[in-house]
Amino acid sequence: MGKPKAIIFFQYLPPWRIDVFNSMAKFYNLSIAFTNANSEGFTYNREELLKRLDGSIDTIFLDNGFEVGHYKFRFGVYKLIKRIKPAIIFSHEYNPTSILLALYRKLGLCSFKYVITTSDNLSIAENVGGAKAKARKFVLDNSNGVVVYSEDVKKWYQESFKDLEVKICPNIQNPKTLLNFKNQFPLIVESYKKDYALINCNVLLYTGRLVDVKGLDLLLDAFAKSDNDNWKLVIVGEGKELASLKQQCNRLHITEKVQFVGFCSGVNLYAWYDIADFYVLPSRFEPFGAVINEALVFGVPVMASKYIGAVDFVKPDNGVLFDPLNETEFVTELNSFYKRVSNESSFKSKEDLMPVSFESYVSVFNEFL
Repeated sequence: MGKPKAIIFFQYLPPWRIDVFNSMAKFYNLSIAFTNANSEGFTYNREELLKRLDGSIDTIFLDNGFEVGHYKFRFGVYKLIKRIKPAIIFSHEYNPTSILLALYRKLGLCSFKYVITTSDNLSIAENVGGAKAKARKFVLDNSNGVVVYSEDVKKWYQESFKDLEVKICPNIQNPKTLLNFKNQFPLIVESYKKDYALINCNVLLYTGRLVDVKGLDLLLDAFAKSDNDNWKLVIVGEGKELASLKQQCNRLHITEKVQFVGFCSGVNLYAWYDIADFYVLPSRFEPFGAVINEALVFGVPVMASKYIGAVDFVKPDNGVLFDPLNETEFVTELNSFYKRVSNESSFKSKEDLMPVSFESYVSVFNEFL
């Protein structure tokens, strides 16, 4: 007997979801329908990302339709379902496609199990109102289950939608996939250290977009006031705040201690974790924070904002949660981490620091049938 058929409706292909999709292909005869394939982050490296998908996965691009604001309405969903005849459909978030799929079930037009995946953190889940709350209720009232990112969000959904099956699988990557890049690191690391004057110093790392919500202005203020002798801050990424952040460095007189290295991806990104002594994510708000998983897999301890969704990954032996909006706390935690890096052997080993296994999470997708 063959594997049951499944369709995933997803806006685009984020790198941190590829391993989850590949694992789902072990359970299902899987098709992925992209509803916003022109999304920033998918167009510039689409071929590279698609090549990383398991060869058995069928990819479909639903490009025809129209837009209302930032909402995408796609044609061809019903026709696709009728052609594939899936036993189960997974759809991400409470967008027009998810609403349409819920309507098909409500009207009895199609017969399939229906599971939603959502990146809601607890704050988002609790505070959604108006039309978004009504859309969520309609979708979930016509669904069999929902997959969330963390334990606190799971508890909220269980209390709010008592008939719904709720499971957890965050944005998590298979450590085997990431660690396969390590044999390519030595030459890249040597080049980075030379090019960015990082020889014989400690490195604090940030990777991601340079936008206000990421809290990089807060990081620069705190770093400038910390005991940062022999430390340099490396910021990997690009975004509209770059010029402003460089001006802030000038005002704080830390230009020589901060390196803006631009956008990196793949092995050129992962090599930075091999240089870093610890990683910081100072976000004002973050639905999840997949970079925390990356840093921990590469053995880099983390200082993570308490406002991110990936709080379940951060434990006392691999990092700390802190409030980036409290400058005194931010500076204190930086100084504490400088000392921990020097004194704790586990912070120097570069061994996988993830507290949970990839396999224990992704298996939940096989539990709905």
